Amino acid sequence: MNWIIYALACVVLYGIMQFFIKLSSTGNNPIASSMVFITVQFIAQIILGAYFITKSDFNMDANSIKLGIAGGITAAVATIIFFLALESGPLSKVVPIANMSLLVSVLLGVLILGEAVNIRIAAGVVFAIASIFLLTNGN
Repeated sequence: MNWIIYALACVVLYGIMQFFIKLSSTGNNPIASSMVFITVQFIAQIILGAYFITKSDFNMDANSIKLGIAGGITAAVATIIFFLALESGPLSKVVPIANMSLLVSVLLGVLILGEAVNIRIAAGVVFAIASIFLLTNGN
């Protein structure tokens, strides 16, 4: 059940993070803002990571390191692009579209990891797509 608590904490923290990103990218250089964001995130991650590693074992194999590097590069590019989108786009429209990454994650989980799709997951994907239409159309 811990994963649900962690996931809900991510929802709140990512929402707050995206709000701060919007504020920092509006009226400034979004690339410079993203560099500050990524730098501070890196420092905080190192400090918090070191703390949590002291509470557990530090086990990593070469494959985990390679995948971590690929994920980090992907996250850096996505973050810069997210700042650029928020520079001129409204928070209420950019964030829902960007969070459609859940569709990519579900698709990769099903196709590559062999995770099961049931009617509830399929319905969730349909509703997610419908939510983008509802959130981004109109005034």
